[in-house]
Amino acid sequence: MQSRSHIHNESHLLEMLNDPKQRDAAFGAFYDAYSRQVYTYALRMTACVSDACDVTQETFIRVHAHLLRGNTISDPLPFCLMIARQRVLNMRRDHKETVEIDEDHLVADPYPEIFSADIAQHLERVISDLPLLMRDAFLLRYYDGLSYEKIAEMISESSGTVRMRVQRAKTLLRRKLAHLVSEVRR
Repeated sequence: MQSRSHIHNESHLLEMLNDPKQRDAAFGAFYDAYSRQVYTYALRMTACVSDACDVTQETFIRVHAHLLRGNTISDPLPFCLMIARQRVLNMRRDHKETVEIDEDHLVADPYPEIFSADIAQHLERVISDLPLLMRDAFLLRYYDGLSYEKIAEMISESSGTVRMRVQRAKTLLRRKLAHLVSEVRR
């Protein structure tokens, strides 16, 4: 749960960002507040550090352009992730090649106390092998903490479709990680 001061600071930052007179002064703090989550999402979706950096940079350039056109932002994380998601899909469409993830560039699991390092590595590999749309829904739900409804709104799909993709991703993950359960019980 977010602290009251964090929520106040976030709403104050958003207020400044949406005010044309304060926008430039607030944009650096906005970038600091959301760039890591956008980068982590992009890295998990692309499995490539340079592509994730490009997606992150392009996302914030587009956010700034959106604001310069006189638009405002009401829910910053989903808005940024929606732009990042579109960039990832465009990159995938344009590149049409798969990139192997380099073990040195795996992003640490956000809940290290739950998984051992060995299991986390297996999980990262299996998540990166999920079909793109399932991986997208799963990451937005479990790593970025968005509701099914918010994800559905972001990707212009029904919440039922999002739930189905998340459920199918979880089923595949269980199946592909089942061998680890027997190892843990030993």
